[in-house]
Amino acid sequence: MHANPLFLRLSSLAAAFAGLTLATITPTSLHAQPVTVVDATFACQQTTCDADLVLPTQVPGAPKPPVIIMAHGFGLLKDHGLAPFADRFVKAGFAVVRFDYRGFGKSGGEPRLVVDGKAHVKDWVAAIDAISKRTDVDGQRLGIWGTSYSGGHVLVAAAERPDVVKAVSSQVPFVNGISSSLNFPIKYQPQAGFYALRDLTRGSKDEPLYVPIVAKDGFAALVCDECFDGYTAIHPNGLGNDNKVAARIFMTLPFYFPGSSAADVKAPTLMVAAENDGLIPISKVRDAAKALKHGEYVELKGANHFSPYTGTLFEQVVSKQTAFFVQNLMH
Repeated sequence: MHANPLFLRLSSLAAAFAGLTLATITPTSLHAQPVTVVDATFACQQTTCDADLVLPTQVPGAPKPPVIIMAHGFGLLKDHGLAPFADRFVKAGFAVVRFDYRGFGKSGGEPRLVVDGKAHVKDWVAAIDAISKRTDVDGQRLGIWGTSYSGGHVLVAAAERPDVVKAVSSQVPFVNGISSSLNFPIKYQPQAGFYALRDLTRGSKDEPLYVPIVAKDGFAALVCDECFDGYTAIHPNGLGNDNKVAARIFMTLPFYFPGSSAADVKAPTLMVAAENDGLIPISKVRDAAKALKHGEYVELKGANHFSPYTGTLFEQVVSKQTAFFVQNLMH
């Protein structure tokens, strides 16, 4: 018996359409199964921080997943290089929240693009408080992950919420404002001071005076051998109009010491540092690691500040972080 040619043609089209539909709901990441992404925007200081929550595929009746909160470092957004880490955590069974600080991305708040460590910590604490109360994750099994500037923030936030934060991952962390400021090239220090003073004298309703975050062989907020190429590499579409920050950072950064909170962190903490970090003196990171009560320290030999985000070192770091979170949040 021969099948109707029209029926065969319609069947082929239906099969193709079914395959297309499946592709559109299957992530193009490391997940073997589709995941659920929901808006997790939360309130903070009379405005909101933009956040998304990725929920792993759950077996019906299974316990709610533990959750990891992530945010970036100096001037970067949640879509800049965090996804590869988040994908691995979700694949391991964690729910993951990524958020942007007030004044950045789609988050509320004025003025815009002001990097302020102490203000960022308030955003972290608000995130911890909000996410721990959600009904779609297990707020009793909550971890936090920070990198670079936020690698310091997570130490302060964990010390402020010792009964909520159960695991801390601190990657190439900023720990001491004075030591990092002394690393800034002497030839640019007069220019930095001049711009910072001009920015600080602006009115509360005026737009800040901005300086580049990174620049190719020129003045910027971040200056080191690896800064321009490393920072550019984790931008999905290259540097754009968001490559700027309020110049007041040159005056506020020296007075921020998140590493001093290390001794007050109760939760198990994994600290990953880069031996040849061009932004953060490794000696201060070692000191902070020694102060941790329940710390594990990994120093990446020959690595620079941006090495953990890509290549073979990314694989080494993310595997270590995933195993750390599994050990401290899954069991």
